[in-house]
Order: sequence, then structure tokens, then C-alpha cells
Amino acid sequence: MLVFNCTKAAVEFFTVTRQGQKVSDLEPAPHKTIAESIETPVFPNGVDTNNNGEFQWQWVLHCVSIKRKRYLMAMDYQSRFCITVLAGKKGDIYQFLNTFEPMLKACFHSLANESGVDTVEVENCVDHYDREVNDRAFYPRSDRSVQAHLNDVHWHLERHCYEDGMLLEDVDLLGFNLFSGQFPRNSKHKKEHFFPNEEFVNQWQQWALKPQPVDMSNVIVLSHRRQ
Repeated sequence: MLVFNCTKAAVEFFTVTRQGQKVSDLEPAPHKTIAESIETPVFPNGVDTNNNGEFQWQWVLHCVSIKRKRYLMAMDYQSRFCITVLAGKKGDIYQFLNTFEPMLKACFHSLANESGVDTVEVENCVDHYDREVNDRAFYPRSDRSVQAHLNDVHWHLERHCYEDGMLLEDVDLLGFNLFSGQFPRNSKHKKEHFFPNEEFVNQWQQWALKPQPVDMSNVIVLSHRRQ
């Protein structure tokens, strides 16, 4: 399950006014911090945890405006890899998801191929995502450490838009996402500096290749050979 923890700016973007009432599809966060939700995952009502492999992928989602164009920036809590896409219609979560997921896969494809990952393994990783990620949740919750890194990506985005032109096409946004992930980051969860591009690929590989429990119910164990 994808979990998008929305900053105040993102909450505002996904909130619309209908008949004088502010309405959004965001749900209350199950814990105060993202770290607590990672430690003790809680799934929204109606979500089949077995169908999701009890997996939650935590992102922090932010919204910025540059030259009257809105961008949505989603940063992976663990790898700090950031995916920036053009914002669609205000309040439209499904439009965001339909833009985010193809970009997510395109980034993985590009970085994995660049890292020399076997093509078959790349496809297996993407297939694993399609099987395991069946639900999404949006919470009004942020994280100071991630926000600091989002602010840095925002700085690069703003500089690019003002100095080199607006990023309006998917191919240009893909290039920017790969560019912004090459800068070293730090986190209290890791002892040393790390590079989001590398962490993003390694994290996806480890998740997809994680050994699955083997059903031993029909296995007969012979304690000793018959003489």
C-alpha cells in the first residue's frame, strides 16, 4: 500500500470547497509520526492486508507553485528519492495517482538499467509492485527531516524553471527526478550519507526479492534413513 503523508500545502491542494464546506479525501493519520506507523503498521478500514502483503510504502507529499504552475513532490521516507510531477486538477487524488505511478516505474526502470540491473530482474521488480500495491492512503502528516530535503529539491526545481525553462513534459520531469536524486542525503535512521538514486533501486530490489515463507504443511520430514 502506498501511504502519502501530506504537508499543509498538499492538504490544501487536495481540499476543495463544495456548497460552502471544505471537503477532502484525506483520512486521520493512525499515528503522530511516520516512524511509529513503520514500527506498527495500521491499515485503513476496508483494506485487505493479505492482498497488500502487509506492506506500506511511506511517502511525504508536498505542493509548490512556480510561475503559476503547481507541482506535486513526493519523497520516499526511507531512500529520500523524490518524484516531482505536474499537479492536475485541484482536489483530484486519482489524477495525481495516474501521473505518479507511471513516473515511479519510469524512474526505477531508468536507474536500474543505469546501475546494470538485469532486464528480467527489473521487470520482476515492477511486476512485484503491481501485485503487492493495491491500495493507497492519504494522511495529513509530515516529517521535519524529509521536509528539509524536499525544500532542497524545491530549490533546484525553482532554479531550473527560472534559468532553464519550465518543466512541463514527462520526459523533462523524469530527467529532473533523476538529477535531484544524485545529491547525498543524511537521516537519523542511517549512519552515513547516502544517495537517493542508489537507495531507491536497492530498496525496491530488496523488497521484491525478499524471501517468501514456504508452506511446509505437506512436507514429510524423514528423521533417519531406513537401514
